[in-house]
Amino acid sequence: MSVEGVSYYSSLTGSDSASTTTTASDNTSLDQVDFLTLLTTQLEYQDPTNPVDNTEMVNQMTSYSMLDEDVQQNENLETIINKLDAISALSTSGYIGEEVMADGGIITVESGDATNVTIDLQEDASTLGLNIYNSEGTLVDTVYYTDLEAGEFEVSGEDLLSESNLETDGTFVAMVFANDANDSSVPVYIKSAGTITAVDQDDSGNTTLTLNDGREVSITDVSFI
Repeated sequence: MSVEGVSYYSSLTGSDSASTTTTASDNTSLDQVDFLTLLTTQLEYQDPTNPVDNTEMVNQMTSYSMLDEDVQQNENLETIINKLDAISALSTSGYIGEEVMADGGIITVESGDATNVTIDLQEDASTLGLNIYNSEGTLVDTVYYTDLEAGEFEVSGEDLLSESNLETDGTFVAMVFANDANDSSVPVYIKSAGTITAVDQDDSGNTTLTLNDGREVSITDVSFI
């Protein structure tokens, strides 16, 4: 019965049937036209003694309509995400060459000049020290400061040169420590400037900056100078 029904329907549609068949063979999913064609065929060849329930038919049409909307929304959302990713990549590339302040005490000495470092002291300290290492990891010198109040302050390159044995050009790493009057450790951090040489963004949208001294830092952990 179903085979005869399909043949009869095809003979009524004529050339349109051939066109529909070609389209269906080229697609792996039903579109709205396909769905309405199937529904019309179902109604045309339903059993008169047992017709299609109206409620069920409406539910089918509603379900398909909702599915079609979801598919369209997903496609639109994917398009928006792709455009946002492209815009984000374009905007972050503009960071290259910018100078930022980031965690890590990097001191560059060149032709008798040294770069500054910034100290972030969380509590008052009776003693604060900077252990300075060369590029091979050898301790070059330790610079001490006393009776400091909590806060952020800068140690100039000129001060570092006058207080330490940084006599040769090169890149040095400073590690900071601090103690209070009871010789207990005090939270303290060190920062220094760097120039952005590369920008990387992962699938979650997190942006990592690579600085000229090799540091890799999150964009949320830097301040632009």
